[in-house]
Amino acid sequence: MSKIKTYLKVAVLFFTSTYVQAQCEVFKSEISDVQNYMQLVSKLSDSLRSDVEIASFDASVTKARKNTKSAMLLMGQAVNAADEAVLLASEAQYDSERCGLDEVISYTIDAERHAIDSRDFSTEAFENVKNASKANNLGNLQFYMRKAQRLMKGAQESADASVYAADNAHYSCSHNLDHASVDR
Repeated sequence: MSKIKTYLKVAVLFFTSTYVQAQCEVFKSEISDVQNYMQLVSKLSDSLRSDVEIASFDASVTKARKNTKSAMLLMGQAVNAADEAVLLASEAQYDSERCGLDEVISYTIDAERHAIDSRDFSTEAFENVKNASKANNLGNLQFYMRKAQRLMKGAQESADASVYAADNAHYSCSHNLDHASVDR
């Protein structure tokens, strides 16, 4: 009877560790996707720089409007990528708790927080670009584009911070703590 109990305990331990490892693999996939979407937001924000700058400071209304339209297209893509990253970060945060490692949970919370900030900055910048495209004169157009320019800088900084936190979460999601050892 005691042999059967021992075998059952070993079986339960084996299946439990396999389940936790599977949850960590799901988490790693999700946090990698968060990282990829936030990298996309950062790249799009960087790509927007020239269009937004021209629209913000050029003396030609025609040129400013043309660059505003280009910026609106890229801004829409950045907002969509940031929205997707926030959804995935929320799922990753749930799965990080099931993984059970404190530093993974902490980094995932940071990745989610920065992704939310990036999404909020991107959304507000997009609204300003839309307002600029509807502006009746060059002064108003430039006002909204300059505002969008500052917001996109915040979106890019938050996206970069989210990428960094997601990378740390992915790296920390190991039940072998050799990589996290301070005593190396």
